[in-house]
Amino acid sequence: MTRTLPWLMVFALSGSQAWAQDAAQGDACGGLRFVNGRMELGRKLEPKGPATEACLKHVAEALASRPAIRSVTVAARLPDAERLDGQGLAVAKAAADVLVSAGVARTRVSAVAPPAVPGEPGQLQLAYVERPAQPRVAQVRAASGEVSAGSGPDSLRPRGVGDSLYTGELFQTSKDASAELELADTSRVRVTADSLLRLGAIELGANSKRVVRLELMRGTVETVAAPGGEGSVFEVRTRGAVAGVRGTQFRVSAQEDGGSRLETLEGKVALGADLGEVEVAGGHGSRVLPGAAPEAPRPLLTAPLLNGPRGGSFTTPPKLEWFTVAGAKTYRVELGRTADFAASVRTYEAQGQAFTVPTDLTGKWFWRVLPVDADGFIGFPSKIFAFDLRP
Repeated sequence: MTRTLPWLMVFALSGSQAWAQDAAQGDACGGLRFVNGRMELGRKLEPKGPATEACLKHVAEALASRPAIRSVTVAARLPDAERLDGQGLAVAKAAADVLVSAGVARTRVSAVAPPAVPGEPGQLQLAYVERPAQPRVAQVRAASGEVSAGSGPDSLRPRGVGDSLYTGELFQTSKDASAELELADTSRVRVTADSLLRLGAIELGANSKRVVRLELMRGTVETVAAPGGEGSVFEVRTRGAVAGVRGTQFRVSAQEDGGSRLETLEGKVALGADLGEVEVAGGHGSRVLPGAAPEAPRPLLTAPLLNGPRGGSFTTPPKLEWFTVAGAKTYRVELGRTADFAASVRTYEAQGQAFTVPTDLTGKWFWRVLPVDADGFIGFPSKIFAFDLRP
């Protein structure tokens, strides 16, 4: 039996309140609904022309908010005289190109030229295939700068606080951005600047048992894992290693050369690679270089003792100062709008024991300092102080 796609039926329902409301909101299609694999429009979609192009761009915008739709088919139903010698397929491909240029991934769009409907003029019809509904696996709890998510690199779209994320989606932060995700098991993942994370399966079972799998493709994540019942799994994979959580708080970094670095702040984390596995207890770190076994755990550097300022208002940018940490090559200075450093975080590198706040960081900021050793391992964070810059 041959299965046919459910093609669009074009309606002219100028009297329909729903269509009228959509049109009043600036809908270039005169109304758009997704119904059982068909896109129902409020007006006929001509084979080409400015009105058709505007409607297709509106469809592309609507698809951006529907990641569950896996594919879209554009059908150009033209009379035989107009679709001979590949003309009909050319019209369908041109319409598909409009969707692609408006942001729909080319791999999600196909074009066909079936026979025209007897007695009806030529028109475009749109159909779609949607994967079954699935529960969200994470939610954006906080974000600053440009963050995006999508089913693949070509379908990343801007996301904001409160947006849901689903199994298999990529989540990306730009070079000046950061975000905090809350997973379905209430674990929290802080995604630092210039990072790319794929959300794997998150399964919640009886007796607090959970299975969480994440894949860090670039950058660094810091995780506070929620307590799990017996048999629970919480893994963060990189290109060359797997960090399996048996504790609560840790950082994982995926490096450009394929290496991986782990810093366990609390609890225990098993760091595994093809050539072996080590257990990294709280206060220690380890790394996996390309083609090598995990290194023996090393102690993380201790938290810096801050000298000040510990508060107060300033009319000129204050100088943040702290005391030397033995073994530190550089220091990472973090400034955030909130004391949990979940959003609006600025990160700077300091060579010595002082850092002058940039002039554009006006208002109230919280600050802390983390020591970094010669191999890039980040130690424990200092206490958190604040200042208020009012030029």
